Amino acid sequence: MRIRPLALLLPLAPLAAAWSCDDVSADGVKYDLSKLGSRRQASRETDSPPTKNEARVQLDICGLLGKAGGVPDEDQCPENTRVCLTLHNHKESAGDKDRVTGVIPLWTDQTLDSDIRTYKQGRDGDGGVQIKVKAPDYAGTPQALTLTLKCDPSATDPNPTFDSYTDGELKLSWSTPDACPASSGGSSSSGGGFFSGLWYLIKFVFWLGLFGLLAYFVIGVIYNHQTYSARGWDLVPHRDFWRELPGLTQDLGGHVFGGRGGGRGGYSSLG
Repeated sequence: MRIRPLALLLPLAPLAAAWSCDDVSADGVKYDLSKLGSRRQASRETDSPPTKNEARVQLDICGLLGKAGGVPDEDQCPENTRVCLTLHNHKESAGDKDRVTGVIPLWTDQTLDSDIRTYKQGRDGDGGVQIKVKAPDYAGTPQALTLTLKCDPSATDPNPTFDSYTDGELKLSWSTPDACPASSGGSSSSGGGFFSGLWYLIKFVFWLGLFGLLAYFVIGVIYNHQTYSARGWDLVPHRDFWRELPGLTQDLGGHVFGGRGGGRGGYSSLG
């Protein structure tokens, strides 16, 4: 059986993001953004006589927008979208006064984890959190979203502010008390950062070891097949070691926990 190189790369393919509003981490600082859920909107209008252009954004960073009733499918983003930007052109004298000229899904439930970045604002994160999302190209132009959530205990804005949409990057800002850190204070932040970094290190070592073991077996199988024309169990690299591993583990466990060897042919006393 020939093993194709593409098959070896499939386990390395990135997975879609498991975004969770109630557990957002930025540089070791935790945020709970769950109260910012539900559909929100912002827009910006510019004059281009004899027409007006308007950029409208709909977002639900804690859920999905779904489909809007009474709007053609071609004029709205797919239902699995979190942040949708639509571009409109309005001309009062035209038969169709308001027409949609662009529909751009900037953040969906299929956005990869590697395409979502979070950054604390302020030294201890008490300034809020910034979310950057890399989106697919639209009409040949790379797209991106920058959502800056500003920690402001006195703010009451129900919707974000549309700052700009330039060269494919949409920038939104939102002052809200819900962008303040879930836990503040120098000692807790540094402690959280330490344990967060330790956890990421453990995960990194685990996945590195797993992929290394997978590569060891795949390369060993290919080598044994190509060099020795091996078949079946003979394809397994260092086959004898893996056959002995359960017994070796049993012996080790017996010595460590029982103070005696396992039952793999021990010695019996004479006389």
